[in-house]
Amino acid sequence: MLLGAIDVGTNSIHLIIVDVDERYGTSRVVFKAREMVRLGSGDLFERGRLGHAALARGVDAMERFAAAAESRGLAASAIRAVATSAVREAENGVEFVDAVRARAGITVEVLSDTDEARLIALGVAHGYPIYDRLACIIDIGGGSTEFIVADGRRTYLLESVKLGSLRMYDAFLRDAPRSGYAYAKMEERIAQTLAPVMERLRTHAFDLVIGTSGTIMGLAALDAGDRAVVQPRIHGYRLERERLRLLQAKMRNLDESERKKLPGMNPRRADIIVAGNAILIGALDLLDARALVVCERALREGLIVDLMARERQPGAEVASDRTRRRDAVEALAQHYGSAGVHERTVARLALSLFTELAEIHKLPVDDGELLFAAAMLHDVGHFVATSGHHKHGSYLIRNATLDGWRDDEKALIAAVARYHRKSMPKPTHPEFAALGQRERYRVSALASLLRIAEGLDSRHLGAVGALAVERKPGAITIAAQAEEAVSGELAVATMRADLFERTFGLNASFTADRLE
Repeated sequence: MLLGAIDVGTNSIHLIIVDVDERYGTSRVVFKAREMVRLGSGDLFERGRLGHAALARGVDAMERFAAAAESRGLAASAIRAVATSAVREAENGVEFVDAVRARAGITVEVLSDTDEARLIALGVAHGYPIYDRLACIIDIGGGSTEFIVADGRRTYLLESVKLGSLRMYDAFLRDAPRSGYAYAKMEERIAQTLAPVMERLRTHAFDLVIGTSGTIMGLAALDAGDRAVVQPRIHGYRLERERLRLLQAKMRNLDESERKKLPGMNPRRADIIVAGNAILIGALDLLDARALVVCERALREGLIVDLMARERQPGAEVASDRTRRRDAVEALAQHYGSAGVHERTVARLALSLFTELAEIHKLPVDDGELLFAAAMLHDVGHFVATSGHHKHGSYLIRNATLDGWRDDEKALIAAVARYHRKSMPKPTHPEFAALGQRERYRVSALASLLRIAEGLDSRHLGAVGALAVERKPGAITIAAQAEEAVSGELAVATMRADLFERTFGLNASFTADRLE
């Protein structure tokens, strides 16, 4: 079954078409398209109306998207299209909706700001392994910025502010692109607008910050280009606040034509990228967040997930592939009495290390799913016997029925769980010897993170909260936040860092940031 979704944004319009397997509720993308039509350009945010030229560009793009969908067997009338800030705020937004319906045969739904935020959270949760961690999601659009606090199952806070890359560019930088005074006034507006929202966000002790949208992905591509980093995918890229400041200083000294030549720059964002970066820096400053991780999925993927849910028969228990796999892991952990606070704490800490150390291990972001499964299942062997439980657990995982997981994935999970304690991987271990060179590295890398995470909860008290990693030449320092003394946990983590040090050739040390 084909499903299609269109996200009509202030800056760009996106189309995605997926083929859904109705037996399992899984999907694969068969076509994607994007046109940067600048629907919100001109005087929209001053006059409150879509300009004639912008409206015409938007309708033309929607006609082309309808034709592209129909050529692939999907009727335009079957596409779910939603519009966000530009159409939502424009007093003549209905003209755009009516014109698209008449010329393209597509009905456009104008989303409220909270519905927009909900769908963004849905797309991110189904595209990035958040699981039990609490995430603050930031989506910077052309006209608005959304902030969502959510875990892998539900949202806890939805906020939308009228700050967007195109809105700020039009208001402050269009006529004075290199003016220090104009830039300072823009920063002041951003800080004033964000301050009350940040107060509400800070009441939630989130574990990581996730960034999505074209602006943030564009900044990640710029950062990778500036550092000459080979980055095949932006998904999962770690973007540091101080790097954003350095990029901002560089970009502000260049005019638009010069910025277009920067490695990784999308030429069509060269004018508005400074404004978008100012919003992101302002948000990270007020959140006191050192970095964020980039997720490629957002509103349009959330639309697809929402459409899949609507298409299910009443009472059907068909879940997304990611949810189905997670549920299978949790069911197996519960079956062996191993789904308590300790397992969830270890999973949270392991995934935090996976995110923080992405530039070191260089594993694909989806390997976080393997790490989550191994962390949740690492102690199932206690069901057989406490002595040698790491080996018993490996056997149980390898021979378990895990819905949605392939046999090769189960073998990797079993191997990672096997090495959460005791000896490190050796060529003389049959299960490890049976793996190829690439798989041996994945097991060693993931197991090294699991060993440290398990050490950081060695007393099974869940005392260690957030983690922060500082990279130095030839070494890393992991700072653990805790509300009580965790010297014992740090000592065990230090011993368990042996595999990490062997795998990556880096010394690992640990400190505690005591929270009063």
